[in-house]
Amino acid sequence: MNQILLWTMLVVPLLLAAVVVTRADSPILARLIAWAAFPGVLLALVPPFQIEVPWLLLDSRLGVDAVGRVFLGVTAALWLAAGWYASAYLANDARRHVFQFFFLLTMAGNLGVTVAQDGASFLAFFTLMSLAAYGLIIHDHRAASTRAGRVYLMMTIGGEMLLFMGLVMAFHETGTLVFSDLSSKLALSPLRDVVLGLLLAGFGIKLGVMPLHGWLPMAHPAAPTPASAVLSGAMIKTGLLGCLRVLPLGMIALPTWSDICLVLGLLTCLLAALIGMTQRNPKAVLAYSSVSQMGLVTVCLGAALVKPQAWPVIGSALLVWVVHHGVAKAALFFGVGIAGTRMPSATARYLITAGLVLTALSLAGLPGTMGFAAKTALKYSTANLESWNEALAWLLPLTSVTTTLLVSRYLWLVWPGRHAGHGRLSPGMVIPWGGLSMTVVAGFFVMRWQTLVNPAWTTLAPSDLWIAVWPILIAVALAGTVILVARILPTNVTVMLAAFRIPEGDLVIPLIATIYRLRRRRYRVTAVQLPQRSRRLQQALEETVVPRLVQWLDRMTRSLENDLAAGLLLVLLAVAMLLISMT
Repeated sequence: MNQILLWTMLVVPLLLAAVVVTRADSPILARLIAWAAFPGVLLALVPPFQIEVPWLLLDSRLGVDAVGRVFLGVTAALWLAAGWYASAYLANDARRHVFQFFFLLTMAGNLGVTVAQDGASFLAFFTLMSLAAYGLIIHDHRAASTRAGRVYLMMTIGGEMLLFMGLVMAFHETGTLVFSDLSSKLALSPLRDVVLGLLLAGFGIKLGVMPLHGWLPMAHPAAPTPASAVLSGAMIKTGLLGCLRVLPLGMIALPTWSDICLVLGLLTCLLAALIGMTQRNPKAVLAYSSVSQMGLVTVCLGAALVKPQAWPVIGSALLVWVVHHGVAKAALFFGVGIAGTRMPSATARYLITAGLVLTALSLAGLPGTMGFAAKTALKYSTANLESWNEALAWLLPLTSVTTTLLVSRYLWLVWPGRHAGHGRLSPGMVIPWGGLSMTVVAGFFVMRWQTLVNPAWTTLAPSDLWIAVWPILIAVALAGTVILVARILPTNVTVMLAAFRIPEGDLVIPLIATIYRLRRRRYRVTAVQLPQRSRRLQQALEETVVPRLVQWLDRMTRSLENDLAAGLLLVLLAVAMLLISMT
């Protein structure tokens, strides 16, 4: 029965994607797509198991373990909610069949990653998920979406190359790609630091840790709302799952990598929140919020690398955070679409506003929500880190302040009734959003009733309540002060201040501008005097070969932006890679 559920979960989305190409307008097909992730939800409820698939890749191992079960449950639930939400959100979209095609391919890859128990199958599913998501990002074909898609594709391919090189070196050093053996053997390898550097960089791109985050704040605003929800709620966490699979966590202390993770994590937490406060698109604000939250994950990984004996506590805290962040962030992205519709009544507007506020503040650790349990768990798990104790003692509460300011910015931008609504409020959108919003609170009390979570993380003691509340109160006071000052200042000063905004993608935009500027000015290397024959060859390359290559690449890129050719090409590429690996 378990194997049937496993193969059903992996095969059904691929079969439905094939059917979408021929029967795109079938109402029955639309209902099946909405339920495509349901086998994954059922599989997350079965006991742990593992199967060998000798004919797939390099003797693949698939199954469910304790860690993968949590990731699978959250991932499948979010894809199920996004499928229902998308059926209503894109009901009048002429290109919804294209969205459905890429949606199903990305879902298959994302669910596959959670059950992969070896490096080869993990990378295959990871690649399918990452490449298929390109079609979701460029769905509306706007200029901003096209640019975001190109940046995403470049960074994704770069990350895939790093992961491929890292796994090849890991296999060469350890003789295995099975995760249960890989991390322990890698800890003793003389090339351990090189392999870990490649793997951390590759997974860091998917996580969106600064400075590897450039794709994330560009892709989330570009993609349709249901796609943004799974991009942020489920897909970026595959980077964390990859780290948990391959890093020697709890086995050996790695102070150098620990310091790198702690520094990058804390900088990511603070800088991403500050940049997000300048954004005008609520989805861009949420994207930077995700980047900031990934900083907290990186801090926890750094803590585990410096203090291996604390890994059981840190690992449990990370799993609590995975559940909380996935549910809350998906609900907030769904809320963007709901807040932009016409409200049928004042009561509906009040209820939706209350749900948005509750879910937003849960990210900052509001008591009585899963965010409180996650923040408390992270606080306990990162305690007693020797030289980092004093820094973390004031930096972690500061991240709660910046997170509250960031979600306050989000609420200001989406507040129901502030803008003219468009479209009707559909039950197909409200039900998934409402279910996730209620889970933010219900999940906290479920954690209190079961024994898998440390009881201290859900205890509403006065000291813990005050530690959680005071950063939120400070941030709310700061946000209120800014609003009052903005009303007092002259209009021209307010307009000037409001004009300040860091572009989505912050570091990527100046880099792209510099590259185009260099191309326009045709900079050449003149420091070394080349022989005449070499200069002629260089001139010929610059005047004939390079322009033609650039034109060909540009045509290929643009052809991928028009129709289902992109998805079909990606599927053929994945099949070719599979056949090559089996020979």
